[in-house]
Amino acid sequence: MKREGIGLALAFLLTISMFSGCISQIEDENGVDITDPTDPTGTKDPKEPEETVSYLKAKINISQPYNISDMNSSRQKVEVIRDSGIRMEAIVTLYRKSYEIDDTVKVPIVETEEDAIKILESLPDEALLYLQGYELDEDLWGTETVHWNSHMRNLAFAFAKEGANYNLYETMIIVMNEQRKNVTIDESQYLREGYENWWIQDATNTFYSGKALGQGPYVTLYASLMRSIMVPTKIVYGLYYDLEKGGVWRPYAWNEVYFNGEWIPIDPYRGIIGNLSRNYLALYETVDLLDLQDDFACYRSHYEGRGCKPFEVEIIETGTVLKSELNN
Repeated sequence: MKREGIGLALAFLLTISMFSGCISQIEDENGVDITDPTDPTGTKDPKEPEETVSYLKAKINISQPYNISDMNSSRQKVEVIRDSGIRMEAIVTLYRKSYEIDDTVKVPIVETEEDAIKILESLPDEALLYLQGYELDEDLWGTETVHWNSHMRNLAFAFAKEGANYNLYETMIIVMNEQRKNVTIDESQYLREGYENWWIQDATNTFYSGKALGQGPYVTLYASLMRSIMVPTKIVYGLYYDLEKGGVWRPYAWNEVYFNGEWIPIDPYRGIIGNLSRNYLALYETVDLLDLQDDFACYRSHYEGRGCKPFEVEIIETGTVLKSELNN
């Protein structure tokens, strides 16, 4: 009995020792305790990998008057290397960024002049700048090329009312999709004659002809349709790294819509809302592309080849960074 009792006691102690060892510590192959105090049994699922953001870093050499140091944002970081007053050289890091969009925000309902005044008074100056136009002619409002008439406004407002129940996010999508169905881009003319056509085609001409002479007039039309229903909309001019055309940087334009207190990017041509890739390099934000007509001399084809190089971009590296590091 005594020997049996000793055997049972040893077996019991061995079991307890093994069990407590599993609970109290987990040793690596070198005998070092690597127990996670929050997970003593070692059964907790491993942590999900932290979210990363892709980036593209490039060196840009660009003719003035574009001061890209003014274009710093959470999506685009600019470090100026040298600025001669004629040309600027800088390192630009571009990050992919996705924006959270509140799908409960409504399109402003404007039925009376009082409604319009109330909306205008509620907007901050930075947003009001990209909305308030003036009467250009009978039944024509807006700015020089970003303008609309009652037909365009009624159409856009009908999309907001009937298709989206005044939901702003859905209205942005519907207007974008309708434009993509009915308006094509013909780049041949501005590629052949230079970049003058980025600003000379007005929105009503694009709307009724169904043809935009380049990317600029296309985003001018989208800005016109959105502004016609009292939604502040920017035009952003810049460069796009076009992989579809062999990986070249080319002049491009997109929009930003004032949405619940922040600017949400939208590329109506590519059907993108609130999610810009690292291929978009912003150079200038404007109410109307006509603002560029005095600044575009170096971009016109008859200057190119005479020592005028509008821009040169060299990609230095691409990769990913932890989202937490980016936020810090």
